Amino acid sequence: MNKIDFTNLSSLNYVEDLYEQYKADPDSLGQEWLVFFSGFELGSGGAGTAAASGDGKFEDDDTSRDKGAFGLVHNFRAFGHLESNLDPLSYERPPHPLLDISECGFSKDDKDRQVGSGGFVGPTDGSLRDLIDKLRQTYCRTIGVEFTEIPFKSQREWLYRRMEPVLNRPKLSKSQCHDILSQLVSAEEFEQFLHTKYLGHKRFSIEGGEAQIVLLSTLAESGAAQEVDEIVMGMAHRGRLNVLAHLLHKPYEAILSEFEGTKPEESSEGSGDVKYHQGFSHDYVTQEGREVHISLSPNPSHLELVNPVIEGMVYAKQHQLDDIQKGRVIPVLIHGDASFTGQGIVTETLNLCQLNGYDTGGTIHIIVNNQIGFTATPRQTRFTSYPSDVAKVIHAPVFHVNGDDPEAVVHVARMAMAFRQAFKSDVIIDLWCYRKYGHNESDDPSYTQPLRYEEIGKHPSVDKIYAESLLEHNLITKDEVEGMRSNVRGHLLKAQETARAEHVQHRMAALGGVWDGLTRAEEEWAAETAVKKTVLKKVAKQTTTIPDGFSPYRKLERLLATRRDMVEGKTPIDWGCAEMLAFGSLLLEGISIRLAGQDCQRGTFSHRHAVWHDVKNGKPYFALEHLAEGKATFTVLNSMLSELAVVGFEYGISSADPWQLTIWEAQFGDFANMAQPIIDQYITSGETKWGRMSGLVMLLPHGYEGQGPEHSSARLERYLQLSAEDNIQVCCLTPPGQYFHALRRQMHRNFRKPLV
Repeated sequence: MNKIDFTNLSSLNYVEDLYEQYKADPDSLGQEWLVFFSGFELGSGGAGTAAASGDGKFEDDDTSRDKGAFGLVHNFRAFGHLESNLDPLSYERPPHPLLDISECGFSKDDKDRQVGSGGFVGPTDGSLRDLIDKLRQTYCRTIGVEFTEIPFKSQREWLYRRMEPVLNRPKLSKSQCHDILSQLVSAEEFEQFLHTKYLGHKRFSIEGGEAQIVLLSTLAESGAAQEVDEIVMGMAHRGRLNVLAHLLHKPYEAILSEFEGTKPEESSEGSGDVKYHQGFSHDYVTQEGREVHISLSPNPSHLELVNPVIEGMVYAKQHQLDDIQKGRVIPVLIHGDASFTGQGIVTETLNLCQLNGYDTGGTIHIIVNNQIGFTATPRQTRFTSYPSDVAKVIHAPVFHVNGDDPEAVVHVARMAMAFRQAFKSDVIIDLWCYRKYGHNESDDPSYTQPLRYEEIGKHPSVDKIYAESLLEHNLITKDEVEGMRSNVRGHLLKAQETARAEHVQHRMAALGGVWDGLTRAEEEWAAETAVKKTVLKKVAKQTTTIPDGFSPYRKLERLLATRRDMVEGKTPIDWGCAEMLAFGSLLLEGISIRLAGQDCQRGTFSHRHAVWHDVKNGKPYFALEHLAEGKATFTVLNSMLSELAVVGFEYGISSADPWQLTIWEAQFGDFANMAQPIIDQYITSGETKWGRMSGLVMLLPHGYEGQGPEHSSARLERYLQLSAEDNIQVCCLTPPGQYFHALRRQMHRNFRKPLV
């Protein structure tokens, strides 16, 4: 049953029609509508009610009990999250009326009656009392789940069959509990060390959300067990240093050297970036001995810009590994609660990544829900109950979880990874926590949040809460807990000594792996780009020959004939023909091409026609696709109406696959305005900040053709200003031949630079 808008008259009419159908023939409807209408009748106490008498009390018959129990189970699955205990700071959520048993025709006197399971697949003794207790344990403790709006029955059933038999609690061994506590202690001691040794330094502490470390390590453990080879992560500042230290195992010495201000080695290139923007990668070895490569991409201060970049990188890596099922490389994006709601790039990326040519098989989204922005409260930054509500458009399950319950966090992480791998669909984890300090450690949050920060100051950290729980259940001793703490402190003190004495540099390698064979740009930027005329004729023949059985549009037929004449020298070559020849010649050399942008298959100015459409049946034909004969691929995509996310995605591809010509085309050149943050923060500066090269091509068509002032300039002055350190190429091409050679030059040098 899809979500119905009951404020819409057509929706009301639709539901009324279904209700009449239900009364006439209940078996003609699906299970969810049966549950819905039976619950409605039981709760209404009105005419047609089988379960309630005229005074609204429960009637003692098997059919009524069954219907009431099914309605109760449905309500807890749908609305249990609204009463779940999510806030570590003891905010009590009010009872929700739809979870009152009277909604399903029951009263307090019925609690000891036998009502059956109502479809609940967990263990019950059949009584109403026990059913309510088990439903509350499953859906109203420290995990709240939103999944009943998912329009796929198989996914909903998978979820409740995972949650209900175990009452939404993991079964953990003693050693697993010790491991969770060890991670929490390491996270907390690391932050306390930095806080005392480097007072006033910005570090964007993870404190209040330490369970994030447990969540990420669980994703790595469970992912590796499900054939995941690589996890590619993107996140903003908060908690980044802790993630680098304890998930990616960046040496303490390297992190502390950045606090010590140790002078970099003379061989270091570029400007670098602040420590909480840096990336790193690591081969994570699980407790079972499996290995999964984890990389954390560098990011700018623009919080969510990294999202489409990560998706593009993952897409490229999946292609390189021939990962058709999209299960070997997965993206994990870590968001802040305020930015997830406020930054449009989030929604653009959500909408992008289930489209053909952009689908990465599902992303695991983690919202670190600090319940505050910089100084703004949730009520000031959104009108929805949860920050995750903006993602309902993609019908992903949402797991809300209390960050002070690390075992619940482990359970949610395991389910999230298993769901992603089973259905290749996005999953959202809303990790409720708090922010111990202000926006950064030099900020005083009590100016604007005095009551909340008074409460935070009194609240024990999660490692202490969990340690007390394990001590209470005799799963650990006080000496073991103190041993964990002293061990971490000892490693940190030793690392500090090393950081003060030595040059410790651990910058992300930019030219390893798929970048082998490429170098940094030097003085010479020329390349041999000419091709033989026989090659051009071969390209022209393939891309202008209409296949048997294909019925072209008459204007297209004339255009193809004109292009043949151009290659034969009968008429001058135009821009569309020059591009076709450049693409075709590269494909014949085994170089793949990806071209994306709004309406770029035809081209805004009807100049490209990379895809032909049969006038009789509408079937498409990609002429260039048949040219390379399996040596290379040609992909041309009409993107969604986005610039920012699409350019970020294409940049991500270009940074992960230097051997493919990756191109983004603006519908008009000035439309690049909407992608300016990606251009500024990644394309033009990524190499100097993080050592990450890119060969992305941006096509920005413009001209004096009566299209008005907006479409007469691609704002070339911006790109010229941004190219002060030879970091990009800006070409204002005159004849089509220059365009031909500029495209080919991108792939015939031993380095990569963005081209505008």
